[in-house]
Amino acid sequence: MARVKVSMPEEFLFSMEYAVRFSDLDYARHLNSVAMVHILHEARLQFLASLGLTEANIFGLGMVVTDLGIDYRSESFANDVLVIEVGVHRFNKYGCDICFQVTNSALERVVCNAKQGVVFFDFDKHKIAAVPPAFKSLVGESEE
Repeated sequence: MARVKVSMPEEFLFSMEYAVRFSDLDYARHLNSVAMVHILHEARLQFLASLGLTEANIFGLGMVVTDLGIDYRSESFANDVLVIEVGVHRFNKYGCDICFQVTNSALERVVCNAKQGVVFFDFDKHKIAAVPPAFKSLVGESEE
């Protein structure tokens, strides 16, 4: 079976640190794959907050995750400090990919590359909506 390949943007716009907790570990005592999903979710929320936005209000629209891909590259253990870099990539009419590179800061080793496909959503109308031009501008994506 072919491995998931996750492409990264040319630049990252945000970075945060996360200390791996014992509750993030699985039976093999390394970072659980489910915990990584939670860490990526937190990174997306912190990224949006750094822009003055929330998942529920991005220029009047919400953001919904439509897909998730994680390419695990190495293990991580309790007390490791992870650096999560976040960037935006591959815009289309309704959304984009939010990309993450997670690195073990002590070892300078990539733990995983990941991406979340997202769409913008009008919660009042229960419909997907076009990417707000102001969001594209905020993250440095030029209008075509």
